[in-house]
Amino acid sequence: MANVPRDLLDRIRELERQLRELAGRSQTRPAMNQVVKGDMRVGEGGAFGVYPPGNKTAIFATGFWGGTEYGMAIRRLDGSLALSVRNGTDDKLPQPLRLHDSRGVEIWSDDVKAGGMARPFLGLLPPQNTNPSTWPRTTESGWTAIARSFNIVYHPKLRLYMDTDAPSGTAGQVRVRLDGADWGPTVTAGTAYDYTGPTRAGVEGLVELRVEARRTSGSGAVAACPLMLYGCMS
Repeated sequence: MANVPRDLLDRIRELERQLRELAGRSQTRPAMNQVVKGDMRVGEGGAFGVYPPGNKTAIFATGFWGGTEYGMAIRRLDGSLALSVRNGTDDKLPQPLRLHDSRGVEIWSDDVKAGGMARPFLGLLPPQNTNPSTWPRTTESGWTAIARSFNIVYHPKLRLYMDTDAPSGTAGQVRVRLDGADWGPTVTAGTAYDYTGPTRAGVEGLVELRVEARRTSGSGAVAACPLMLYGCMS
C-alpha cells in the first residue's frame, strides 16, 4: 500500500474534527418552542391561535380572517369577545379597534371614517346662559359657595373653564375648591378662570367641585358661570 501523504492525513483529521463540532452544535440548538433570532412569520392566508384545553374557540387569534382581511381578536375563557381589530362587514374600510363587554356589547371603538372615538357617546355641556345677571352670584364679603357639582373621574387631571362677572363699580374674586382644598388660581371677577390640575382622587374617585365668590367693594353681585369641564391625561 502506498504511503498516504502526511498533509492529506492532517486534512482528514481536520475534517473529522469539524464534523464532530457540527454534530455537537446540532444538539445545542434552541428549543422548538422558542424563537431566539429573527421573526416568526405567518402568511399566505395563515393564522395563529391560542386555545385553552378542551375549547375549540381561540382566546387569541390573529391572521387571515376571510375575504381579503387579516385581523386580530382576543376572547375571554368563556368564548365571549373582549377585543378585536377587524371589519367583519366592509374590507375597504380601515379596521376599527373594538372593546366589548362580557355580553358582547361594543363599549368602545374608534371612528375609522373621521378619526377620534366612535363609542361611547359622551355627554357634553349644553349651551349656557350668556346673561350674567342670571348666573350664580353673591354679594357677601366672605367666600360664599355659588355653584357645586360632584363628578366621578377617570383621568388624572381636570380642566375647568369659567366666565366670571362683576358690574361696573363692583369688585370681587372667584375661586374653585376641589374636595375642600384650593384648586387653581383666584381670579378677579370679570376675568376668565381657566385651569388644568390634578384630581387627587384616583380612577373612579368621587370629587366635589365648589365655585366660591366674594365681593371686595361696591354694591353689585359677583357672579360666575362654568362653561367647560372635562378630564384629561397627565
